[in-house]
Amino acid sequence: MAHTIDVEMMEKIKKHGAGGKLDVSACFNCGNCTAVCPLAEDSAGFPRRVIRMAQLGMEKELLAQEDLWRCYACGECTKTCPRQADPMQFMAAARSYAISRYDPTGLSGLMYRSPTFNILVFLILSGFFSVLLLWHQGQRSLASNGGLFSGYGSTQLFRFIPGEWVHSIGIALFIVVGLALVFGFFSMTARVTGKKNQAGERRPFPVSALIPSIYSAIMDALNHGRFRQCGEDEALEAKPLLQRAWFVHGAIMWGFLAMMLATTLDYLLKPIGSPVPPWYPMRIMGLLGGLVCLYGLSIAISRRISAKETPYDKSSFGDWFFLLLLTFTVITGLVTLVVVYMPHPTTFGYITFMSHIVLAMDLIVLLPLTKFAHVVYRTLALVLHQWAKAPAPETAAALATHP
Repeated sequence: MAHTIDVEMMEKIKKHGAGGKLDVSACFNCGNCTAVCPLAEDSAGFPRRVIRMAQLGMEKELLAQEDLWRCYACGECTKTCPRQADPMQFMAAARSYAISRYDPTGLSGLMYRSPTFNILVFLILSGFFSVLLLWHQGQRSLASNGGLFSGYGSTQLFRFIPGEWVHSIGIALFIVVGLALVFGFFSMTARVTGKKNQAGERRPFPVSALIPSIYSAIMDALNHGRFRQCGEDEALEAKPLLQRAWFVHGAIMWGFLAMMLATTLDYLLKPIGSPVPPWYPMRIMGLLGGLVCLYGLSIAISRRISAKETPYDKSSFGDWFFLLLLTFTVITGLVTLVVVYMPHPTTFGYITFMSHIVLAMDLIVLLPLTKFAHVVYRTLALVLHQWAKAPAPETAAALATHP
């Protein structure tokens, strides 16, 4: 079978590594990473197969590999690599590279490779959203000859920035980002479904197996089933449950999903900006979700600051950018929950509220372009590859008849 070779592929992937200093050229495919990886039991070539593909410039094959998304960065391969080739960082860089190739705009590649471009995009988006949000406020203040924060009598945040305006912008952003992700999904799907098996035949992808594959992938993402298998050694077992890597990652994700669900239900079930008591279910859900997410973020950030253990000892700009953006979004959201019940309006309260909305909009827009996208693409990859492993209907029928 003929292969298209990209002789510069390894150099391109290196630029997506931590600080652009990734170097796996020392790897001679000894197989140590496969031997120590707790997730390599059912895949003899994981993770060294991906490294070898990159060394040989086999981009088409690499971008269709399930192995890209099987790694959860436990760091066992890097800690024991006899050549210090850092397979774990390579896998992270390869995933970032793959996402940049799925993205039709090419912007994600620039975001991953250039911290300057990253900051510039963030500042432009923040400035644009700030002006957009304050446009209605400015019109009203000028018309009433009042100050920017005057005339409300109490902390009614959605009179400061009209709730309908905020949600209209939010819906528009979700549509744009959704379309961007759809294009990326089609790109990934085309590469995975176009991959042939060892016999040179296209895999069946039976329709009947699609729903079970989606369910399996989503449940694995939610309960971190595969992640729990990573690094199950004595050192990890010695850590309390709440400090284990999979739980910290899960806390960030579970808390974020709870906040997103609370915001969605709040929008659907009550008039925008209408007053509710502190014990309103959606407020409690948002508060608890924010605290759980902040717990996970605080541990992840503190471990990256101390840099005493793998995988936290080498962090890319993208790692820091995503963690800090999400952290400030959560903190401003939690402060807003307190501010809304203050008896008198304050400039601090309104600024915090607007900051939260701007940061949340930044987070939405940057979803397909930053580390945030890994969660989405990993889940899609698990769906596709789980689906690909399902037998064709005729094969399944034959197995049922002759077990």
